Amino acid sequence: MSTKKFFIMFFSVLLVVFGAILLLNVLVDPFGLFADIYNWDSYNFTQNPRTAKINYIDEHKDEFDSYIVGSSGCGAVKVSTINEYTGNSYYNSFYYGSDLMDSYNTIKYLSETAHVENILLGINYNTAMFFDVGDDEINQRMHGKASNENLLDFYGSYLFANPRYAIQKVKDIKEDSFFQKTFDVFIPETGDYDKSIRDTENIGNYNDYLDKEAYNIFKAYPKSRKDLTELENFSNYMKKIKDLCDENSINLQVIVFPVYWEDFENYNIDELEEFYRSLSSITDFWDFSKSAISTDARYFYDSSHFRNSVGNMMLGKIYEDESLYMPDDFGHYVTNENIDDFISGFKSYEFKSDASSYTKEVPVLLMHDIGGEGTYSISEEQFAAQMELLKDSGFNTVSFEDLYAYTVMGTELPENPLIITFDDGYKSNYTVAYPILKKLNMKATIYIIGSSFGKDTYKDTGEKIFSHFGYDEAKEMYGSGLIDIQSHSYDMHQSEKLEKSEYVRVNVKRFENESEEEYIEAFNRDFLDEDDIISRATDSATHSFSYPTGYYDRETETMLGLLGVKSTVTTENGINTVIKGIPQSLFGLKRINVYREMPDENLLNSISD
Repeated sequence: MSTKKFFIMFFSVLLVVFGAILLLNVLVDPFGLFADIYNWDSYNFTQNPRTAKINYIDEHKDEFDSYIVGSSGCGAVKVSTINEYTGNSYYNSFYYGSDLMDSYNTIKYLSETAHVENILLGINYNTAMFFDVGDDEINQRMHGKASNENLLDFYGSYLFANPRYAIQKVKDIKEDSFFQKTFDVFIPETGDYDKSIRDTENIGNYNDYLDKEAYNIFKAYPKSRKDLTELENFSNYMKKIKDLCDENSINLQVIVFPVYWEDFENYNIDELEEFYRSLSSITDFWDFSKSAISTDARYFYDSSHFRNSVGNMMLGKIYEDESLYMPDDFGHYVTNENIDDFISGFKSYEFKSDASSYTKEVPVLLMHDIGGEGTYSISEEQFAAQMELLKDSGFNTVSFEDLYAYTVMGTELPENPLIITFDDGYKSNYTVAYPILKKLNMKATIYIIGSSFGKDTYKDTGEKIFSHFGYDEAKEMYGSGLIDIQSHSYDMHQSEKLEKSEYVRVNVKRFENESEEEYIEAFNRDFLDEDDIISRATDSATHSFSYPTGYYDRETETMLGLLGVKSTVTTENGINTVIKGIPQSLFGLKRINVYREMPDENLLNSISD
């Protein structure tokens, strides 16, 4: 082969290779800059929110008039919540690892290209530790339109990026799920983090929480000096951000995020004072760094990220929502006029942990039929005696709505709170248990099975089963204010003995041969069928769910959370810790099974600490 032919062939191959890479990167588009044949914004956001979010905002900017800007701590400031308080249309444009240069560039770009009424800027001490990091990694790089980079160079670097990113996206699309994956952690329509899984995990017991791998950092919190070496740049660019907003008539709202208490030991107090004095000389701000929240790891995901419920507290404080729980020392509005008082209080603040002031231990009893002969039945005499015993022993029955009010609004619970539950909705719950409870003025929740509601035969078979109460009885009990009627599923508690279909769903577990889409459709349909019954019986939506046979997993908890359920109960044995400000502590609740002829001492011991 001649040299000329060799070079022609060589460059032809190169042209084909580079052409293939370019086409792959344009069509698959893992960073949200070009065509994206999958229209998978959440994936693109996860790969590089700096590029993908700017592109998304450009395409949807007519839908927004306000923006949240800052690092990943802003992920807990939910767009839906701040929109409800303000009436504005916010978008959460935060990036993980964002420094103040990134925030400035983002605000500048938005002010030049979009209609902007408000900027909520979230900062922490890292903004005075790192500045203009300038990470050129392709999944950390700032969008060229915001950083004033040469756009030919910027887009060229993504057009000819290593094809492994696009290839990985093609692989990941096959693993995509309704449920959050590590490669898919954003909600594109709002820019928020998707915390649908993490916000329904049970996090009540403190020691159990620390034992979880995801939260091990709090077991032995790292000690390392954190110097605010970029205080000068912090001050200069905060001033530039403030001036930019003033020039464009943009309302700037600055929030300093909560800090876990052990992290303060890593900072120099004099540098923190300089941080705050510099900030106050430029703009007023809200500080949430030190409070009772800081002393409990359960309010945090890790050292620099806090739960969505804490984000809701911050917004509640700012917008004076007195219905929302927050500690008395949570949040300070700081100005140049009160900075001396703030600094004095900040320096002298002593962290004090008193979990008893914001947590309650709540046992939940599990019963079924009363007075029958079934395996899970107890006698009328046993039930009546136990209820008298509980009342005489100082236990006070509460409802799940009472627990929800405690966790969200801080409404106090009585001493020795106790929840009584019945599964299945047997007729004896009305004929036997209800009169006893009514006489003693005790509350209970009955979880009904929709397919057997008001029936004494198994669905579609005529086979006799224990009688179950119906609408008239449910409405009467609910109207008393003592009995709540909630969900034990509509038809996901089937009988293997009586069911005629090939596949028997004895609980909410997904069938082995069932696709995710089929499973979610079946689960949601079942929930809504049951919700229709509960809504007609109580004039309110389903808010609590009891798992048939006790089976549950992260997926079922997530689906129920998305469906508006506020509490779930299992058949796991134990006492629950519920926490003010953390409503998700009502998910995955344990219960204590009351068995036939249970000795009084066993009952009392099981519900005592």
